[in-house]
Amino acid sequence: MDWNSLIYFPVLKTKDAELRAISAVDTSYRRRMLPVYEITKSRITKKNSLGDIVKRLEQIKNIQGDLPYILDVTTDAKQKNAQIESILSPINGYESWKDWLDLNCSSHIVPMIHINFELDEDLSEAKSFVSSVTNKYQKMALRLPADLEDEEYEDIINTVTAELKGSRLYVLLDEGCVRDKVKSEGLAVVVDSYQKAFDKISSMPNSGKWLERIVCVAGSFPYLVSQEGKGDEHGKFEIYEHSLFVSLKHNRPGLQFGDFASINVKQIEMRGGTFVPRIDFGTDTTFYYYRKRRNAGSYIWCAKKVVADSIYSTNHSWGDVEIKSASEDTPSGISPSFWISVRACNYMIRRVKLLSA
Repeated sequence: MDWNSLIYFPVLKTKDAELRAISAVDTSYRRRMLPVYEITKSRITKKNSLGDIVKRLEQIKNIQGDLPYILDVTTDAKQKNAQIESILSPINGYESWKDWLDLNCSSHIVPMIHINFELDEDLSEAKSFVSSVTNKYQKMALRLPADLEDEEYEDIINTVTAELKGSRLYVLLDEGCVRDKVKSEGLAVVVDSYQKAFDKISSMPNSGKWLERIVCVAGSFPYLVSQEGKGDEHGKFEIYEHSLFVSLKHNRPGLQFGDFASINVKQIEMRGGTFVPRIDFGTDTTFYYYRKRRNAGSYIWCAKKVVADSIYSTNHSWGDVEIKSASEDTPSGISPSFWISVRACNYMIRRVKLLSA
């Protein structure tokens, strides 16, 4: 496995929209990606009242095949169940997480190291977990905020890396959705936070032995698109995570790019009858959208507007095929989830192409 060929790190919850999106990305692009899967509970049915997370893992395996991926679990209260709560418990060196990995996962995955200061104040349980699994995995991952103090990075990373025996560490600096902060404080403030964290971690003693890559993770897809785009039927808004990475990458060859694949971090739960049909498309730097209330045109109207827009260009992807099909009056899907998949598929392909240039 050529780990140096991996240039894009999308963070995806294992909900239907995200899984459909990444499964539709051509393998030639997915070979350049190391996705971070946050396992969520599966769809609850009469036969699956727990929302068994093994079902989500099976979906991941079917998508990834022999391609590596980072495996994590969600901390979103709405998407957790008893299995996930158990995995996040630090008891006995995160015993539940270790056992679950042993039972369900092969050695080509990259497991996430969980940190829980509330229940594991001295990080002895996290240290025990790393020590117990480091011989199995070539790479491991650690996800931290980008605004910690230098001493906090030192405490956490020194504790973890002391137990690495040949494994190397991906450090994901994740600030979630940065849109509001960029708008209120400016991009430079956000850049400065990531820059300080990157410079601190990359300069830690012996980092050449244990540090695989530092990944800048951020998102900016808005919670309310029409409000951000300042148009009920048509509008645009900037992709701030792109601007953030462009500002950071100069003279930082060890920095990699991650985001939330154009999915809003909050993930609105659509209720029946409450959504307005919308199709989004993007350039490297900007998202554009068309939306139309259902009594006036819906997805067919939106798709016709998209393909007629001079800014729109096709990658001949599954997502673009779906837009074309809808523009010809035969949409395959008429749910928000389906069109989120179209947007995310096209977005991830564009990110890989951009980062490969």
